[in-house]
Amino acid sequence: MTFFAVFMLSACAPDPQDDIPLFESYIKENINKNSNDPYISSSVRPEDELYEYLSKLQQGQGYRTILEPLIEKGNTEAMVWMARGGADFIEERVKAITLLGKAMQLGDPFAALALSSKGEECNYFHKDSINSQLISDLGGDISDDIETCSDENWNKALQGINDLAVNGDLSAQYYLLERQRIDNPEETRESRDFYIKEIIRLAEGHYYKPMMDYVESIFHRDRRHDRLIGNTPELEKLGVELMTIAANHNYIPAINFLIEYQWETIDANDPLFNRGIMLGSQNTVTWLLNIFAKQFEKEFSAEEIYFYSSIFEFITGSDDMFSRKYEEGSLSEKERQKIDAEVVKVTEQITPMVYIDRFTDRTNWVDR
Repeated sequence: MTFFAVFMLSACAPDPQDDIPLFESYIKENINKNSNDPYISSSVRPEDELYEYLSKLQQGQGYRTILEPLIEKGNTEAMVWMARGGADFIEERVKAITLLGKAMQLGDPFAALALSSKGEECNYFHKDSINSQLISDLGGDISDDIETCSDENWNKALQGINDLAVNGDLSAQYYLLERQRIDNPEETRESRDFYIKEIIRLAEGHYYKPMMDYVESIFHRDRRHDRLIGNTPELEKLGVELMTIAANHNYIPAINFLIEYQWETIDANDPLFNRGIMLGSQNTVTWLLNIFAKQFEKEFSAEEIYFYSSIFEFITGSDDMFSRKYEEGSLSEKERQKIDAEVVKVTEQITPMVYIDRFTDRTNWVDR
């Protein structure tokens, strides 16, 4: 009986093939468009207070000290990022909860979300009420008890996120759309059509995370051949076209998706690599070196390996690619100095875009 019910549910589920016509007009209008604005799909721009911190966090250099002066000024978003960054460390948990409590009292819905039953941090905090005296004794400063993993805090968060959505925040709109799908998992053709149309609407505002999530749902990884494949040839074509549009509008995850999709045939001079590097993607540099500087099958010269390893170090602060890819002593001091000068010229032109936002799971904070 159970098998029959599952089979019937599967048989009645909307066919993703029927999604394709819904995208046709969007693809036709956008497939040949390119943007010269490196921040067109970025969640923050250089003039935003959180730009420096989030760009470094995404590059694996999450200098939380950047947040301290912002917190002193009362920036609740900085409080939430500081708290979320320390939530998985037991020794920082009281400080994290104190900051979230303060930010929530100041009306930040993301602080309420982190302290709620639906927040990612609930896995670390567990359901409890933190006594204000205990927090005070440990150096915290909060007037009321703070309840973690709270349904009441979830309601506060939801109201705040709803307000953001009403005021045009595309990431908040997508979060609510995803919550709706979680709460109503039995999809119909009508509900799926609405979902697809919302993905397109959000992409028209250059918010490409929904489209990225959608494309990942219609692809799978062929483990035997180690490559990305669409669930059908038609869906594969659709996914590549959608990712091409997003990549042309400087969305790093789409750029790296296309590189991974083509890794067996892509040329080292493919514009995708340059675009990703200029947007500050360490993942793009990693793909470039992993493809063309294999241990026993190097296509790159020592000069090229040194050059791109230097770019990687500039973006991430890590010399990992030097230790993995560069053969010490393969270049003279004079040769290295010449390449270093070229690296400076390139890195001065890098304009990092930030695709992570306040809804991004911590497992995806770093571009890798």
